[in-house]
Amino acid sequence: MREVVLILLLTTGCGLIFQESEVTDRGEAPRAEEAADRLPGGLGTLHQEEVSMRLRRGELEVMVTPLDEEITRTTAPDTWSRLSALADLHRTELRNRTGADQVRLFLVALHSESEAVAFEPDDLTLVSRGLRFRPLEIQGLTPGWDRHRVGPRETLLAIYAFPTDIDLERQVEVEYREVRSRDWEEILPRIQLEQGRVRARAGGDY
Repeated sequence: MREVVLILLLTTGCGLIFQESEVTDRGEAPRAEEAADRLPGGLGTLHQEEVSMRLRRGELEVMVTPLDEEITRTTAPDTWSRLSALADLHRTELRNRTGADQVRLFLVALHSESEAVAFEPDDLTLVSRGLRFRPLEIQGLTPGWDRHRVGPRETLLAIYAFPTDIDLERQVEVEYREVRSRDWEEILPRIQLEQGRVRARAGGDY
């Protein structure tokens, strides 16, 4: 088995994109969401940035991608495969660390283009149904996450575990200190439309 590591790059005019590299796997967690299987996999067409929320505070750019299967299965097969593998690898450990039966996972990418900028990981919160949720646990994925500082042209990645009370079928907002993103308001209809298309592509099997 191999762990999929996502590297975030900033490209001129194209925004934030992900590339893939592979390293030795530390062991794969059971696919906790596989049993639900509410949406067939491998039939989506969306890019990762189309299902991700973004905000910017000064030089700090933040990109938040839900790792729920019902979301990632609307993305193109290679994107779904690596996001799903990433969630599978860390889900059990994060769930055990929180003591919760289930957690909702998000991939968080932090980037600064021109200068070093400090950040506080716990200050990134989600707002759902009028309630603000702080992360239950955070697992850094890239070296340097623990120093709480993004260098020039550097990207840091982490998996955030939040309570399952966050309702991704309604409006969700990302907040970092005084800055709030309402991207989900535009993203959710796109995901719902693609979910219908995925089921149609699957035909009578779903």
